[in-house]
Amino acid sequence: RNGRPDRAKYRRFKIKTVEGQDDFASVAEVVRRRYMRLLDESKVQSLKSKVEGPGSNVQSPESNVQGPKSEVPEAQSVFPDLILIDGGKGQLNAARAELEKLGLGRIPTIGLAKEFEEVYRPGEKEPLRLSHETGALKLLQRVRDESHRFANTFNAQLRLRKISESILDEFPNIGERRKAALLRKFGSIQRMRLATVEKIAEVSGFGGKAAAALKEFLEARQ
Repeated sequence: RNGRPDRAKYRRFKIKTVEGQDDFASVAEVVRRRYMRLLDESKVQSLKSKVEGPGSNVQSPESNVQGPKSEVPEAQSVFPDLILIDGGKGQLNAARAELEKLGLGRIPTIGLAKEFEEVYRPGEKEPLRLSHETGALKLLQRVRDESHRFANTFNAQLRLRKISESILDEFPNIGERRKAALLRKFGSIQRMRLATVEKIAEVSGFGGKAAAALKEFLEARQ
């Protein structure tokens, strides 16, 4: 927004419907889920606008997707002025297909392919190759790189959590239900280590003896 990251609007997605490595299907799933959510939010805002009357500063999806700029303050905008897809023609087409299904095909959408930093546009056979010195390309690169940074940080957190959670599998007779109950209560192995025996004993399936044994087990594996 205004050339700067709007980190409050960042969103992370775990792929739910795609098995294996299918970049096109994964892009389609994320675009579908993200913009279905924005459509729902837009409907809520439109309903709120009708309830509050004509003075309400709420923007409908149509006012941001097509036509001249609304007088609504920019901060109220639900939909982006431009969607940037990380990838080439295939990823762009997958994203565009989902946007068309949702009735959002008029939002400008482009793809940025990493190898040669080519810009792909819907309906255009050949990509744009902007000079690496242009501010336009540098802006797109910054957006893409920031997305990578955010996603990679999330993936690293998930990997570390998976590794740490696997420690619990070594505890005798833990079971998936008791393991899940512990992680719901404490959120991480580190917090579990810091917890008192009494706090661990509050978890369903753990008595005082089992809680003390788990505490001793975790302290021995620091």
